[in-house]
Amino acid sequence: MSDASLLAEIASRGITSPERKQLQRIDWLLKALEIFVAEGIDAVRITRLAQDLGVTRGSFYWHFENREDLIDALVSYWKDKNTSAITESVGNASSLAEGIFRFFETCIDATLFDPRLDLALREWARRSDTVRSMVDIEDEARITSLREFFTRFGYAMPEALIRARVLYFSQIGFYALEVRETLATRLSYTEAYFECFTGRQLLPSDAKNFRNYILETYGDNLT
Repeated sequence: MSDASLLAEIASRGITSPERKQLQRIDWLLKALEIFVAEGIDAVRITRLAQDLGVTRGSFYWHFENREDLIDALVSYWKDKNTSAITESVGNASSLAEGIFRFFETCIDATLFDPRLDLALREWARRSDTVRSMVDIEDEARITSLREFFTRFGYAMPEALIRARVLYFSQIGFYALEVRETLATRLSYTEAYFECFTGRQLLPSDAKNFRNYILETYGDNLT
């Protein structure tokens, strides 16, 4: 599901009255998401949103009960987008290599997993125990899906859990540290990453096919 489609679906969950044609619930969500990712949760204010959208503050209440209603929708979007991206990447993998490759792709494609959104939630969680609890729950769900993936391909406990943690924590750390490197450079480490995360050797042909697919799909302009 595309970002716009997912936001539209989440927006529709909270509609309690007919939408005005001039501005819809999704418009407020899109603007709120933009501000949240760029400036943090404190900047997501009704007056600011209305000013940026060029409407009156009162227009907000045609679509949301209050600011908390809007924030809840943003959190739902984060859960539905980022957690689902990880769980789905490995959930139906037919082989160990396929699951790892799909996870790798999820990590470089912001339309699948949005790292800026994830980091914005984590920054907010530093100042809110409630949000911290939500982040913990989503982290656990993501790690559980990775643990189950490793278990499915022959890893016993606790090895399956530790490999899931290493894989997940490494990627979150990659985002948090804002590592800058070309996609080609990152892909040149495919075999080494695979062996580090799985303890198994990757077939050279599989590594070559994966690199070619990623570069043909995304180019080499990602950092």
